[in-house]
Amino acid sequence: MAGAAARATHSAGNHITERQDLMRERQLREAAIQEVGDEAVGPSCQRSGRYGAIARTIARRMPFEVALALPAQLTVLAVVLVPTLVVLWLSVTSWQPTQGIPWYKAEVVWLSNFVDLVQDADFVSAVLRTVFIVVLSAAVELFLAIGLALLFMEDWAWRRLAVSAIIIPMMIVPVDAANAFYMLFNDQGPLNYILSLLIGRTVQIDWLGDVHLALVPIILCEIWQWTPLMFLLMLTGLMNLPENQIRAAAVLGASPRRVFMRVILPLLMPVILLSLIVRSIEIFKLFDPVYIMTQGGPGNATETISMYMYHGAFMFFRMGYMAAAALMVLVVVITISAMLARPLMRH
Repeated sequence: MAGAAARATHSAGNHITERQDLMRERQLREAAIQEVGDEAVGPSCQRSGRYGAIARTIARRMPFEVALALPAQLTVLAVVLVPTLVVLWLSVTSWQPTQGIPWYKAEVVWLSNFVDLVQDADFVSAVLRTVFIVVLSAAVELFLAIGLALLFMEDWAWRRLAVSAIIIPMMIVPVDAANAFYMLFNDQGPLNYILSLLIGRTVQIDWLGDVHLALVPIILCEIWQWTPLMFLLMLTGLMNLPENQIRAAAVLGASPRRVFMRVILPLLMPVILLSLIVRSIEIFKLFDPVYIMTQGGPGNATETISMYMYHGAFMFFRMGYMAAAALMVLVVVITISAMLARPLMRH
């Protein structure tokens, strides 16, 4: 037993001695590197050591929850920032893929694209046409949504089933919805057939080929598909209104119309403004119904800004010109959103 204890003690002493030797060698090596100085280490090693020290300091001081979210945030920032920088560069160039040169070597034309866009009648018409569709579609959707939301505030049979049926169009793929309206408004489609039965004579209205009527199917398709979204937003807003003020107005003898105009509508205004901002931005990007039903025709009677940029970028390959158009459209959308958000900020 005594011999075994002695051997164990001797082994432990050897391990301690070896560890001390290793630590002494490491200290000597670090001292030698320090004595050699910055010139022997080299600039690259200096920078890497300095950056490593900075990174370690940041990591030690960074909260844990920030460290968890930082990689995802940096990825999203890169996904947004890199294309934005590319678009900004292309907007001041005349680059086209058919030129046979990389986009980063394109000829710089500075603000010529923007000047040409302001003078481009097709671009101005596309913007004004898109704004018209936005205003009309958003207004009709809001009116229908508020009416349906007020109806569904009452408790009646089959209410839940009706809500499920109303939101079905919102679940349909936009391309399929556009294709359904294309078949509906075809000159040989069911709409003309129903009108023929009602009038008693053959009706063949060229809904999609008439310059004055071609926008009607597109707007109706957009309204039909996205009114359910507005309805859900309005219904949620109505269900969360304070009931005390509404009941007090009714007790004081206010008519239902007066209660709605003076109490419910002002309380619902933040939800209405927020819904209009969301839908205006979405309608401004309208593309699927136009592409499926008319492709911007007849002529350019239904050419929205998205369709205009599609034609310019992928049919005429004017990438620099269309990048400038995209930036100008961004300015228009931000302006409209700011106008709608100003009353919301007051609320």
